[in-house]
Amino acid sequence: MPRKSDRRDLLADTALRLIDDSGLAQVTHRAIDKAAGVPDGTTSNYFRTRSALYEAIVRRLLDLQLADLDRLAVTPLPGSPAELLDLLAATVEAGDGTARNRYLARVELSLEAARNPELAALMREMRAGAFQVIARKARAVHPDATDEQLDALGSVLTGLSLDRITLGVPAMSPRDVLAAVIPALLSQRHH
Repeated sequence: MPRKSDRRDLLADTALRLIDDSGLAQVTHRAIDKAAGVPDGTTSNYFRTRSALYEAIVRRLLDLQLADLDRLAVTPLPGSPAELLDLLAATVEAGDGTARNRYLARVELSLEAARNPELAALMREMRAGAFQVIARKARAVHPDATDEQLDALGSVLTGLSLDRITLGVPAMSPRDVLAAVIPALLSQRHH
């Protein structure tokens, strides 16, 4: 018999795939049971409410993100603006690959968080984790960048990722966009 945490991960991972396939609104307890191949009622046994289910999905996203961030954190710090651009562009482009379902889930859950304060707190926690690693990498090249400037950079990265996975825009490469934005954003003194 699977451990309880294994079953929770299975159900949350299944929900992530369903979000990618059909959107958050179609992710129901019953749909997860069917897609995961578990007995009817299993998902509702683990996550009684829709809100509890959404929180479980965000917690799973957070676990997956922390694993990604741990790998990113041990990579060498960028030694030049070009290396920082390469790193950040790769972060944006990751949404085009296997991480696509996580990006889409994050977007849909962010919209839901606008109406759910508990979910919003978890989404902010997820963003803060990424912010810490990205800030450390960016400060290796831009040591005087403020938290506010780096927070804005996080929003730029999120916006680029969102547009790429949902609309396939902009036509300009993420690296070229970031090359135009980062010097202006991070070299300005914040008052």
